[in-house]
Amino acid sequence: MILRQSHFVPPVPYLLADELGFLEKIEVQSTRTTSSAEQLAGLLDGTIDVAITAMDNLFEWDRAGADVRLIAQVEATTPLGIYARDEMATMADLAGCRFAVDAPDNGFALLARHLLGGAGIDVDYVVIGGVRERFEALLAKEIDASLLGPPFDKLAEQAGMRCVSEVNELLPQLPGQGLVVRTELLGSEELTGYLGALARGAAAGESMDVQAGVALLERHGYQAAAATAWAARARTLTVDPIGRELLTQIRRGLGMLSGRKPLAELCETGPLLRAS
Repeated sequence: MILRQSHFVPPVPYLLADELGFLEKIEVQSTRTTSSAEQLAGLLDGTIDVAITAMDNLFEWDRAGADVRLIAQVEATTPLGIYARDEMATMADLAGCRFAVDAPDNGFALLARHLLGGAGIDVDYVVIGGVRERFEALLAKEIDASLLGPPFDKLAEQAGMRCVSEVNELLPQLPGQGLVVRTELLGSEELTGYLGALARGAAAGESMDVQAGVALLERHGYQAAAATAWAARARTLTVDPIGRELLTQIRRGLGMLSGRKPLAELCETGPLLRAS
């Protein structure tokens, strides 16, 4: 069986597992997605088995009828910054701007709403797509600002864009992306083998020289953001309960938790335990 994986940027444990040969006996078809909406559609119609995505997406995906579970965390955190056109120097300068998001009611859009709303800043949210699409829209001046992570944050800086706020400084417990899978695959040998390979990759990263790890990410397109992404890599695939609760509290504060299952109910620890 081939595991069909969707991601925005390949996570470090996956790249390590592939580089070190841990995936040799596991068939993984890995493709880049343009949006979380595309990931949801693939999970619903069965053309995607595994999605690497912002954990918050599960609140809306479950509500939309996707029978999926969060089974692992593939980043310790996602390094994120609010990037804007160079004439915008502070968060206050974003008032009234066109702010790009992937989807209006889930994922990193909620972080933007939480941070901007908490600062009393109103913006015009524009649905663009994934991080690459938002980066390209910012460069084309189709939007004024957005949340960007590696490698597009550093590419934006190189293109003259300005980081007006570091999200991780404001939300130090922010969890990284999770691994979401269709529930029918939870007990499969393929998924167990895949998780085992990712866990071995994460463990191997702990004994790897920093320079070697950064070089690996540079070879895979992280470029100037390689050092940041390496520092934020997952040391363990276990979902952080503190980070998980932070996402729940952000939703609650925005009045967007009603009618949705708690994120803890959408997590499944069995697959990772079996892979250990």
